Amino acid sequence: MTDQPLRKRINLTLVIVALTAFVVISLLTVFIEYKIIRREYSSVMHARINVAGTLIEDALFHTDSMVQSVLKTHSDNFKALLDDLTASRYFYFHGDSFYVLDSHGTVVWISQPYSEYKGLDFSAIVSRNGSQERHVQHHQSLLTKRSVVTIQYPLQNDYLLIVERNLESFIPVMASFATGKLFEEELIFVLSTTGQTLYHPDSSLMETRYNLAFDLKDISIPDGRGLFTFLYQKQKFIALQKQLQEPSDWNVYYCVPTSVLNKSLMKDIFYHLGFLLLFFFLLFVALHIVFQKYFSRPVSSIIKVLENSNDKNRLVFTPEMSGGITEFSTIMGAISSRETELTNISGRFQSVLDSLDAVVYVADMDTHELLFLNSHGRLLYGDDIGRKCYEMLQKDQSGPCSFCTNQHLVNSDGQPTGVHVWEHQNTKNERWHECRDQAIFWTDGRLVRMEIATDISERKKNEKILQAEKERLSVTLRSIGDGVITTNTEGRVVLLNKVAEELCGWTNEEAVGKPSSTIFNIINEKTGQKCVSPVQRVIEFGRIIGLANHTALVAKDGSIRAIADSGAPIRNDRSEIIGVVLVFRDVTHEKRIEEELLKVRKLEAVGVLAGGIAHDFNNILSAILGNIELASHEVAKSKGRAIALLSDARKATRRAAKLTEQLLTFSKGGDPLKEVTALPELITESAGFVLHGSRVACKYVFPQHLWMADVDSGQIGQVIQNITLNAKHAMPEGGTVTIECSNVQDAASEALLSVNKGNYVCITIDDTGVGIPKEILDKIFDPYFTTKQEGSGLGLAICHSIINKHDGYLLVHSSPGQGTTFTLYLPAIPVEKSILEEIDEQKASPAAKAARVMVMDDEKMLRDVAAAQLAVLGHEAIPVSDGEQAINRYQELLDGGTPVDLVIMDLTVPGGMGGQEAAEKLLRIDPAAKIIVSSGYSNDPAMANYKDYGFCAAVAKPFDLQQLSSVITSVL
Repeated sequence: MTDQPLRKRINLTLVIVALTAFVVISLLTVFIEYKIIRREYSSVMHARINVAGTLIEDALFHTDSMVQSVLKTHSDNFKALLDDLTASRYFYFHGDSFYVLDSHGTVVWISQPYSEYKGLDFSAIVSRNGSQERHVQHHQSLLTKRSVVTIQYPLQNDYLLIVERNLESFIPVMASFATGKLFEEELIFVLSTTGQTLYHPDSSLMETRYNLAFDLKDISIPDGRGLFTFLYQKQKFIALQKQLQEPSDWNVYYCVPTSVLNKSLMKDIFYHLGFLLLFFFLLFVALHIVFQKYFSRPVSSIIKVLENSNDKNRLVFTPEMSGGITEFSTIMGAISSRETELTNISGRFQSVLDSLDAVVYVADMDTHELLFLNSHGRLLYGDDIGRKCYEMLQKDQSGPCSFCTNQHLVNSDGQPTGVHVWEHQNTKNERWHECRDQAIFWTDGRLVRMEIATDISERKKNEKILQAEKERLSVTLRSIGDGVITTNTEGRVVLLNKVAEELCGWTNEEAVGKPSSTIFNIINEKTGQKCVSPVQRVIEFGRIIGLANHTALVAKDGSIRAIADSGAPIRNDRSEIIGVVLVFRDVTHEKRIEEELLKVRKLEAVGVLAGGIAHDFNNILSAILGNIELASHEVAKSKGRAIALLSDARKATRRAAKLTEQLLTFSKGGDPLKEVTALPELITESAGFVLHGSRVACKYVFPQHLWMADVDSGQIGQVIQNITLNAKHAMPEGGTVTIECSNVQDAASEALLSVNKGNYVCITIDDTGVGIPKEILDKIFDPYFTTKQEGSGLGLAICHSIINKHDGYLLVHSSPGQGTTFTLYLPAIPVEKSILEEIDEQKASPAAKAARVMVMDDEKMLRDVAAAQLAVLGHEAIPVSDGEQAINRYQELLDGGTPVDLVIMDLTVPGGMGGQEAAEKLLRIDPAAKIIVSSGYSNDPAMANYKDYGFCAAVAKPFDLQQLSSVITSVL
């Protein structure tokens, strides 16, 4: 919209306001007048139709009062009733007739001149509703064939008095009513409920009983006052309808043409609008004069002063300019104050620009003419306002700079686009600047370029230093042995070091910018479910977060590695989190070693239970085996089945002893009784025993100079037998078992052998069987786990325990359908076989003579069995129940000159002194005492290393006569 003078704008505003108010008030006036006139017409029309209805009812029932009076007078005298009605001559003068019908509707009496109708059936016009009240009905007369109204009066004995009245009787009444009409062209007519004309000014419609309802078009719904409109003979009427009470099927219509209503409405509206127009014209003139005097004239004076003001002429206002209006005085004062303030602001703004440690200049975008330069710029480049910006600010520049930013500051329509930030090294002083350019409108309206150039040379220097530091940091990170990933707070990768690239399968260039969950894809190793990103958890909790157990990393190529890691927040100097660093390493190798150690711990835990069972069971077996052997000696001379039964019982007892031996071996108590042993003979004997008579062949590979092993030959033989037996079961159709031995001098070179020094003998047992499924490979060393229908499930668990007790290692590798390989590592002694043979020869010794032997055991049954066994062997037994009694008895016999030759002591005595403590005290009394340790529970080191505790030998329960004789002979 173009600018306009204030006076014109005010006049236009007043005209628009006046016209708007005039239109609104005029519309309200029309609406109110319409409501008033319609209400007046409604009142008049209601009065007129009520009068018409009353006239019709009077015309129809003008004889009703006379008939009602006669009926009351002669209610019980039928003849007198008819005589009075006939004598009244009332009906004759009005052209009416009357007759009496019996209960069947037959005429029993009728007025003149219709006497010939007596005896006819008029039941068709009778409406018997059981009521004793008067009833009015409109129908066609059976006498005159015209439309009539019958008024039926009930008499005694179901007789009816019927007064028949011609409709023409009320036409004069309605005609006289129409002559007194109040509105032009008003119309009144009466219709039946079926639409037939009962009265209409046009008599032809009544004679033909024309259905006038078909001519009434576009009938509207009555409003709250009952008024409605319709179209009749191409003319629109506003009408009222009234239904008569008697006859109830008559409807009176009172109608007035809508043109009559509209004429009256327009007359009143034109009168009011003329008055309003005059009123608004006078009001507009008055307001115009007031605005001109008290507003427009003072404003014009103030504007004239403002137009004449410039940098040289200051604003000068006089009190007369305000026109005596306080607001204009305030405006003039405010303008004067603002001019002073603007002058001060301009000075302050110039001071601010001059104090900036940056170059601020303004140049014309077309001519490149320099229009403004602050003091910092003048200090650097001189004060040559008006020169070209490229000549003054750049070195040896004769034309516009190639890097000029004018094209970036405006759009295609030539309008400013905002601030353009860029960096540039000045060609005159070689200093770096950050430039903020913007197109602005100058004071004269032309478009200019404003630039604020801040010196950032020091920042550039620091950036180079930081870049070098970043390079050094990158080299350091890539040299770290663990994987390192850094991310931003959005979880997107910023850096991967070399190890992280190898583990994740992504290069640093590929990974940068991608979500960390894509690069560092971790899952639960047990369930395979995706783990929550540690980056998310570090940002959520704001502290160092470690990975949960069983976490595995899925590399880009799909390979899976077990990892251990931690995530830590990266904070700035304000302790705000700006990223996350993840450090992780491949722990697959360590986890496999840890799993092996876990198996050992599991076996040790179950071994505690096995040892306790073996201890108690061995005590029982000792008594059983001893008694069986003694009984065998007693009945040896007899011939009968007792010998065979005792022999079978002894064999069963020895089998039970073998089971407890396995339990002891499995438990902590199964410490081996080690000695230097040559392995080839031991392996050949053990494997050959298991495979004898089977379809499985065994191949042995032993080097010429195989080292000796420091082992318990019985336990290692049991390991060879158990593994070979498993191989035999894995090859039901036959096959080959290959057993190979080798010397291991560098233990660290062997896979999964977590030792750095020591010599080992490696035994490899390889079969060609069905192999072991991967899902049960980790369970084969668990106690009581077995895939066989028969067996205890302790075979491989016992093997694992035996090798562990020998400070060795037992490993297994298997692939389904390709066989199984067990690898045993046993501590070795690099000695020749000849040395072993010399040691074996030195063990031989002559048989012992009869001796006095003290037996210490807390169970009487075992003491009795041991005494009987010693007696059979020719020795004298001295039984005692605990260590304290043994010491006292030993001292007593020593003082009496009958010393004890040998003492056999049980290690465990519940509630009393055991063998180990008693042996120490006994050796103090007699340092030359010979003591044998015996126990059914070998969890004490005294059984394996008996010499370290002062014992001469050890014998495990249950022992037979041969074992007892052998150990006594070796000691004595």
